[in-house]
Amino acid sequence: MPENISYNTVINLLTITILIYNYGKTFLTKNNNQTIEDFVNKIMEKNIINTLKLCDISKIALLDLSKNAPSGKVHTFIDDKVSDIQVGITINDIDKRICVVFRGSESIKDWCHNMNMCKFNIKDNIRVHKGFYNQLYNNGVYDKLLFEVKELLIKNHEYSLYLTGHSLGGALATLCGFMFSQELKNKITVISFASPRVGNLEWMKAFEKQENLIHYRITNDRDIITVVPVYKYYHVGIMIRLFENSYKIVRDYNKMPWYNYTIFNFWRISDHNSTLYYKRLVKNKW
Repeated sequence: MPENISYNTVINLLTITILIYNYGKTFLTKNNNQTIEDFVNKIMEKNIINTLKLCDISKIALLDLSKNAPSGKVHTFIDDKVSDIQVGITINDIDKRICVVFRGSESIKDWCHNMNMCKFNIKDNIRVHKGFYNQLYNNGVYDKLLFEVKELLIKNHEYSLYLTGHSLGGALATLCGFMFSQELKNKITVISFASPRVGNLEWMKAFEKQENLIHYRITNDRDIITVVPVYKYYHVGIMIRLFENSYKIVRDYNKMPWYNYTIFNFWRISDHNSTLYYKRLVKNKW
């Protein structure tokens, strides 16, 4: 079993990361009081699920989420036109979970952020990918997220806090989780999917020292995005690597030979697809 992370939590968060690609575009819950179960029941009663323009896996994910996290609600959804960041805050009263969910790359703006690989010095030579940092902080997005999360934790102090996302969303979740850990005393769990690297060696050391912060990084076989950027960038946390019929836990991959986790061994673009992550995670339950 991968440390103490619940399989059901991981699959639920992956489901949310898949659905956020469509949230606000092809479907939208009525308000922040409507549960996912109520939303799905209504679209099933009206027989309109096929009009939501969701792929088959997304439809399955939506139905599964209504069964596995029926009390889940979208509390806040930010669609910032300046930075082109989409991020939601969900709350699940049954599992007592607050989750910040970042959408992955979709637009030209997103890819401009991805390609801005210069490093930004947060403090004390802790340097992170400038594009990721800018997208998180532009137009006050980070401050809005922090404010909303603080308010929710005050009202629901016994709830757990998670951050998640796929691809660019995974990188933003990792960075935001680190910044939250400086502001909050609560335990923070980041579960990223297909995330690129985020920062330098000092970033890695600072991240790993945070006692209230843990990261599970889910990767899929030879997904090329999970080994970039290459030069003087480092991953953090515990990696759970998915394969067709198995998974592997890697805890100290930064101490392994440099070529183990480079494009020499990770070169497949198709392995980056979020629906393939979902299919393999479903097959490899722990």
